[in-house]
Amino acid sequence: MAATERDLHEQHRAMTSDLAARHARVKELDFDDAEFDGQYTAMVQGAEELLAFEQTLPTRLAEPQRLRSAKIVRWSWRGQTAVAIALITVVVLDRTAWWLLLLIPHLLATLLGWSIKVTLQQHKQQRGIAFALHALCVLVILVALGVLSAWWWIIAVLIGWALIGGASADAPQQGAKK
Repeated sequence: MAATERDLHEQHRAMTSDLAARHARVKELDFDDAEFDGQYTAMVQGAEELLAFEQTLPTRLAEPQRLRSAKIVRWSWRGQTAVAIALITVVVLDRTAWWLLLLIPHLLATLLGWSIKVTLQQHKQQRGIAFALHALCVLVILVALGVLSAWWWIIAVLIGWALIGGASADAPQQGAKK
């Protein structure tokens, strides 16, 4: 479970205070004092721990946002897959089967979106792509149900999928989750 931002800052403050206290103890001791080596070693270890913590701090602070983006992306693609299945059902039952030429690739594209891994570096872009997907799917619904003129809007849907597919392929989100 990711720590809250306040907890991380409090932990950083405590580590910094501890290091300052160790430094003060070392400054009070003489080099010849038997306790000096132990206190100096403890101070160096505290400094190493603080540096290691500070290196991971940006990632740990951004993790809650990445997790939120991951939920948005995951449920956007899954929701649009469900909408595509419902549209295919409606078109098959109520309209001509020619609309399947638009809807089956749409369904397959939304299924491919399920495999997207939301990375820390790209989570905002991936969230934006998920929101663009909703706009595109509204357009697909309007075209498939005959609300909008078909040919001009089919071209717009194809361009939309090309843009979303290109944006999804540009990001290295298919790799390991960070």
